[in-house]
Amino acid sequence: MSTFTLARRTIINESSLEYNWVRQQVAEGTTKVQVVSAIQHCFGGDEETARLFFDIAIGESSPGILLAHLCITDWTSRVEYDAYGELRDGYPA
Repeated sequence: MSTFTLARRTIINESSLEYNWVRQQVAEGTTKVQVVSAIQHCFGGDEETARLFFDIAIGESSPGILLAHLCITDWTSRVEYDAYGELRDGYPA
């Protein structure tokens, strides 16, 4: 499994470009399976992480559920950069 690359700041911002991208795909008729696969391809993580991200985007879940899942899957154990090339929250610059 590859590391999920989005930072906490992006995950909690339900108006973020990343969530809007998912909503746009749904509006265009892309299937959930295809969108979940695209999320994994673009942002990494496992299938469950991608499904949770999808559910948040369409309003069926909350960011806290995804954050809890990511903590369980050891998402924050190593220094990683988010999609903007910035250190994830919690790591000193």
